[in-house]
Amino acid sequence: MIVKKYIQLTFTIVILFSGLIARDIEDSTATDIYGSGMELENNRPELFDLMFAEAKTFYVDAMIAAHFKDTAEVKYCFDRSFEIMAEIGELDTLTLLQKDEFNRFYEKITFDFQENFNYIDGDSGTYGIALVKDELMESVLDTVALGHDTLVIVDDRPGHFPLVSSRQINRIIEYFQNREHERFQEWLNNAGLYKEHMLPILKEYGLPEEIFYLALIESGYNPIAYSYAHAAGQWQFIASTGALYGLKRNWWIDERRDPIKSTYAAAKYLKKLYEEFDDWFLALAAYNTGELRVWRAIRREGTRDYWKLRSLPKQTRNYIPTLMAGMTIALNPEKYGFENNPKETWRWDEITINGCYEFEDIARVCGISSSILKEYNPELRRWMTPPDEDQYVLRVPVGKGERLAEKLAELPSVESKPQWTTHTVRRGQTLSYIARKYGTSVSALISANNIRNKNQIKVGQVLRIPTSDYYAAATVSSDQDLIIHVVKKGETLSEIGEKYGVSISKIRSLNDLYGKRYIYPRQKLKIPVKKSRTVQYSSKPSGATKIIHVVKKGETLSEIADAYNVGLSRVRSWNNLYGRKFIYPGQKIILYKSTGS
Repeated sequence: MIVKKYIQLTFTIVILFSGLIARDIEDSTATDIYGSGMELENNRPELFDLMFAEAKTFYVDAMIAAHFKDTAEVKYCFDRSFEIMAEIGELDTLTLLQKDEFNRFYEKITFDFQENFNYIDGDSGTYGIALVKDELMESVLDTVALGHDTLVIVDDRPGHFPLVSSRQINRIIEYFQNREHERFQEWLNNAGLYKEHMLPILKEYGLPEEIFYLALIESGYNPIAYSYAHAAGQWQFIASTGALYGLKRNWWIDERRDPIKSTYAAAKYLKKLYEEFDDWFLALAAYNTGELRVWRAIRREGTRDYWKLRSLPKQTRNYIPTLMAGMTIALNPEKYGFENNPKETWRWDEITINGCYEFEDIARVCGISSSILKEYNPELRRWMTPPDEDQYVLRVPVGKGERLAEKLAELPSVESKPQWTTHTVRRGQTLSYIARKYGTSVSALISANNIRNKNQIKVGQVLRIPTSDYYAAATVSSDQDLIIHVVKKGETLSEIGEKYGVSISKIRSLNDLYGKRYIYPRQKLKIPVKKSRTVQYSSKPSGATKIIHVVKKGETLSEIADAYNVGLSRVRSWNNLYGRKFIYPGQKIILYKSTGS
């Protein structure tokens, strides 16, 4: 629940904070004699300053959206801030001062999200793992003093991961059994989706099959899991390590989020670590914190016993006990009060795409939603298949591949739609000037052009510009019309999106709201709606009893629907929740139950 006092304090600093952001940028700019607003070449701001100001702006926007209970906007702004911070973390020119400033702000935004907005996690699970790990570190793991515990070997068979037990590990097991029972059960269920795919890969590289459960603790098997250490995917690779083991990350794709590709990379890395340390506990400690830190701890303390290395970072000292607890439960869930109810193995058809097509078009001919298509291809970051690759292997649900193959030639390629705007860099122009000129963001330019330091932008360089016109190409399909909505006083983008069953991102795209995140009364917004569609609100079904359900912390809409044995689509209809993914604690949900049901 958002604390009122906290929001009031936030508003006290919003104006000052926003002013500082503006001043930071303006101080590094100058207007030429033609009034173009170009930044002088000898006073060019660092990429860090430009992106850091952008991340802070989104953070402030999240605070404002929270005040107005605009949950979807809070989610959007936090996601954008975290995404930009991840991009900053990959810059290769950060000074020690910048790293310190970066880390302090990252700690602040992480704390604020976890303390006041973690309920937004709702249906996605993106931040859930980080929240659990932090709570474990604060309330469970330090209850047994380092060096005052007794290890008991449970299983040390050759070819298997050594399983041990201790008081600390038992307390973590109790934590999962009680405080995080529901979440941990979901992680166990998710294991069924990927076990048949991952185990053969681990076996191919000679790894113990128990290593499969490392992904349970790292991500809960969530392909889009993202940590505050900038790690992504089920095996939680940071970008630099992922690149070393063949995982590409650019504007279009992030292969760290692909369950198969990332498992191959993890297997290669773990095999290398085990060969280096000849001990699984040390190898996994290095997986968590890096090889050099582990070697320094070994040399400093004169021991290769992981359980005696006191100089390892706190997170790493707690890493193996947490894994041991998770592995112990996963190997015998019923013993610890969990169900052995894994989800069905993930299956798909593969289609080789020659050319570039948009999700909306592909999904339409497959007879599925674009969100389902994204779930099958979690490595894709944008709204279309990558245009820079001659061929791309796309996954679709089983049975949909043949239909797609037949219809692919009929789909409009992106060549028939608005293309990237390109800009040739002139003397004195910098990224912030170019971003303002085209109404996009610095972070979008950096991602789209794979820029890693300010010296990579040169006179004569041709930049790709992801403008709102290009985003809009993916927004309006052939079965949609555009209508004009006049904003009323107090309306939010979330409410407008709900009314018409349109996502916030689509409204932003069509109305160039990426750089202008606020709307105002009497503003005219273009809204894509299905042809001949009229907005209707479902009335009470005949002979049914009305029920008011107050949303509890952590509840999702699907869980509420299941609890009352009604369809999710009906709940959305009764509450006008089309296009809205997130609900919030204290929200009142209307349901209808037939008499006698």
